Formats: sequence, structure tokens, C-alpha cells
Amino acid sequence: MSPGELDFLIDVWAFDVTGKKVHPYKGVRGDKKGLFSVNFTNDTKRFQGMTEDQLVAAINAGKFKDRGSIRMLPIGVKPGSDRNAYSPVFYQGKRVKEIA
Repeated sequence: MSPGELDFLIDVWAFDVTGKKVHPYKGVRGDKKGLFSVNFTNDTKRFQGMTEDQLVAAINAGKFKDRGSIRMLPIGVKPGSDRNAYSPVFYQGKRVKEIA
């Protein structure tokens, strides 16, 4: 991975308002550096850092069935968009709301 390039979790995705596929990405600085930013509340300031294993476990446990979002971007896009939190729709081709 080159400097400034994001590390994406391609097994999880949703779609932005234009229909472009977005994937969770690892933070590149701050207290969530190297972690995925996840929120299970309606408070947009309550994101917590999760490892890939923790995020996948949360998906498999059904944590995103009713509520939850992950910071996601299209592959190849640099961070900077404030409105980049999406509820995950698919994990490994399965609908997230139908898992667990």
C-alpha cells in the first residue's frame, strides 16, 4: 500500500447516493488509525474503532440489522468527505440484514 492509499475491506459494501459501491476503510491517523470507524447509535460523533475481526464478528452477530453505520468510500477515493457513513448492505454477497 502506497502512502495516502486507504486499506479497504472489500467483503463489505453499500452504495452511495450515486449508486457507486463503497467499502469500509481503515483510518489513517488519530485514535482510529488502522481501525474501521463504526457507530451503532444515531449520534454521528460516537464512532468507535474496530479491527477487521471485530467488524466481521459484529456483522455476523446481527449488530447491523436495525442500526449502525461504518465509514465507507469508493475504492481509489481519498478520505475527506464528511458524509461517508453508510449502513452496510452486503457482506460476502449476503444481505447484512439477513445474517444471524
